[in-house]
Amino acid sequence: MIENISLTNFRNYDQVTFNFSDGINLILGDNATGKTNLLEAVYLLSSGRSFRAGRINQMINYDSPIAHIKGLVKKSDQDSLAIASVLSRGEVNGQKTPLRQFSVAGVKRSQFEFVGNLLTVLFSPQDLDIVTDSPSWRRRYLDEVLNQSNPDYYRANLSYQKGLRSRNKVLEQIRSGQTTTKTLFFWDQLLLENGAKINRGRQELVDFMNRQKSAAQYKIIYRPSLISPQKLVEEQTREIAAAKTLFGPHRDDFSVLSTDRDLAIFGSRGEQRLSVLWLKLGQLRFLEEIKNERPVLLLDDIFSELDPEHKKLVVASFIGHQTLVTTAEPIDLDYQNNLIKLT
Repeated sequence: MIENISLTNFRNYDQVTFNFSDGINLILGDNATGKTNLLEAVYLLSSGRSFRAGRINQMINYDSPIAHIKGLVKKSDQDSLAIASVLSRGEVNGQKTPLRQFSVAGVKRSQFEFVGNLLTVLFSPQDLDIVTDSPSWRRRYLDEVLNQSNPDYYRANLSYQKGLRSRNKVLEQIRSGQTTTKTLFFWDQLLLENGAKINRGRQELVDFMNRQKSAAQYKIIYRPSLISPQKLVEEQTREIAAAKTLFGPHRDDFSVLSTDRDLAIFGSRGEQRLSVLWLKLGQLRFLEEIKNERPVLLLDDIFSELDPEHKKLVVASFIGHQTLVTTAEPIDLDYQNNLIKLT
């Protein structure tokens, strides 16, 4: 659980500290008071990144060159752990600085070492895009779960993404006659090794999800874009022409089915929302089983999107978990035990 968070020059917050209970924390405020900003800060301490900002400087107060986010995390049977992130625009007092820095217990850490010290599961209105929007949203969902639960997956994913960018540059250079196909060998091997780890991790998560019982008989159909030495040879000419790597985990996708209906195509809006809830609760159970600890639930203004029956389903998932809930209107939660009012 997270005991408190201190924000300095983060979004609309100049300097403030929020304390949280171990139950349900209701964050109440009008629009533009910073409710989502607060959840974004907690999520950043969990994943090392934002769930909404496209660029780091969007999270820094407009009149400051730097932002600080500090949290105190309590794990079962352990002392509290201080974790922190510092964001910059790339320059402070005329000196170049990293865009983001991380620390655990006062010691600088890489993002890889930082992620996983605080587990979170985020629910937001945009989550409907996981089912209905482009494949990138579904890959992001898979990565969000696995990056927190599996350090080897996170390492492989980072290496794969860096290798993918480099390989695409080489393909472009080959197309323009600046180099030869021999220069692809190193990047091919890197993508083969890490791509296999990514596919394996995603398949294990999908298998776990499909074992979860649900009244609507949900299941995931995973469509991996597999990479192999033979395929690299067969598709080399086409990839050089496109100057892009045309297959691999960055092209993976999946569908969510209910009673064998693809909900992205044949599901009602209500059915799609329920399937997202199923995905998120599956994420919660997966993290609990793998990490043997309960994630913090972050619920960003989701009650306005739900009817009374669905609200009950969500509230039932609160029990036993620390939960941060944002809302513009007061809501009646039987288990609420901390109220944070933003003005």
